[in-house]
Amino acid sequence: MEMVLVLFLVGLMASATLMLTEGVEDQAKYDETKRRMNVIRKAIVGDPTRTINGGPEISGFVADMGRLPLCIAELLELGDEITPATDPKTYESPCDDSITISAWAIDATVGVGYGWRGSYISVLPEGDGVLRFRDGYGNSDALGSSMPNFGWSYAIIADALGGDETRVDLNSNGFNSTDATGDISASQLVVKDDWQISSITVNFINQNANSKPDSEVKLILRIYNSETEYVDGDSVTLAQDAIPAGGQRQETFNFDGSNGVAIGTRAYALVCYEEFSDADDYEVYDGDCVSGNGETSSANIRALTIAPRQSFTVEWITP
Repeated sequence: MEMVLVLFLVGLMASATLMLTEGVEDQAKYDETKRRMNVIRKAIVGDPTRTINGGPEISGFVADMGRLPLCIAELLELGDEITPATDPKTYESPCDDSITISAWAIDATVGVGYGWRGSYISVLPEGDGVLRFRDGYGNSDALGSSMPNFGWSYAIIADALGGDETRVDLNSNGFNSTDATGDISASQLVVKDDWQISSITVNFINQNANSKPDSEVKLILRIYNSETEYVDGDSVTLAQDAIPAGGQRQETFNFDGSNGVAIGTRAYALVCYEEFSDADDYEVYDGDCVSGNGETSSANIRALTIAPRQSFTVEWITP
């Protein structure tokens, strides 16, 4: 009888130890999953809590590319190089081979850098030589380990209220991929205010002896990622003589969610706009819009650095 009792107690202790070990292991995997979610977030929008020269550090995929990554694989590597070779080099997206990604380079026309310069998450290749960034449980996609989100559920979605705001949702299946109750979610890993601003104020400075403009003009603030990649804000109309001689005037240009200004170093120009013009029918505003349509002069394009959740005022001087 005593022997049976001893064996029972030994078995009970072993079971308790096993349950405790499993609990500790599961907690460690959970914590690692949460840590990796934060790594993905920083890879996308950087870490604005860090400062450089008194300002927030601007880094990450969005700062370089001006958009959100289409899948997690874009944070690790590029797809196949596109031939014939270009300068800068171009590659297929690992998320969608119909999407072209340029390697990072300084754009000679607008004077700022643009393109992919990752990897944004550093990982070692797995046994088959492929770079993957799984959750803390080592999960794979249901369709196989070759899928570009590596077991995560990654989605870029519109604002739940029906607006045009886009955000990143991220989800891990956790310990049991068939039981959603154990999922680990970051339903707003990145929100619009983390990676875009929606307005910029222009301070018009008139150094001319006469009021400007000479006649009513419609203007657009154009924000460049590169010469060919840019967004335009809503137009603003300046009435004749709106800016007094030697004086100043401020106007705010708004950008909606479909063409918001992404964080990072960008370039800008104030251009004249005619409502029914073609895309090339723009010219830099120099106090009037009567000199004829033409290409934007690179000498008038200026740089600015966009940080999240900040108000921006830029100057536009009319000599």
